[in-house]
Amino acid sequence: MYAWDVVSGVFNGDGQWHPNVFYNTLGPNYVKIALQAARAADPTAKLYIEEYAAQRLSAKSDALFALVQSLKASGVPLDGVAFEGQFSPGDPLNMASVTANTARFAGYGNVAVELGVRNINGPITPSQQQDYYVAVVLVCLNSPKCIGVLTSGIVDAYTLYGTSSGSLSWTETLFDANYQTVLAYYGIADKLATATIDGSYA
Repeated sequence: MYAWDVVSGVFNGDGQWHPNVFYNTLGPNYVKIALQAARAADPTAKLYIEEYAAQRLSAKSDALFALVQSLKASGVPLDGVAFEGQFSPGDPLNMASVTANTARFAGYGNVAVELGVRNINGPITPSQQQDYYVAVVLVCLNSPKCIGVLTSGIVDAYTLYGTSSGSLSWTETLFDANYQTVLAYYGIADKLATATIDGSYA
């Protein structure tokens, strides 16, 4: 296996430790223990900490950054961090904050971004959804240590929430429930083509 997300959801939004079963049993050392166990189990895999909603500068990302600094200083095996960045309509893009946050973590290893742009009951246009996706892809392309952008599913029918949740009409991936590409797909393809072959997907 190329890489492991060894631990996920370490901190609450205010930067305090999330009281999961591991923290409640072992305290904050559970992160170190998990990373060391993962390295022993698979010496060649890349080991990551994943954190939800930590892509911007915030109390949560500050706490994560301090943890990464401490782990690296102590020689704990850690190859990078992954930001689970779910954007919803109305969230400010604030790419300057995302760029600055990515840059500081890049000093301690690789950075990956898991991205979903959720459009619930159609309050934003496909073009706006594309803008969110493209903006984050550009951050990654301009960061030498950003190794990739992952989507939160392949098609809308098989994400965490699927295409609907109760009365919600849901879309967040690059393929709709009928496996048809959405507008964001082409925006990302153009940026990747420009970056890699100096051309245009279109």
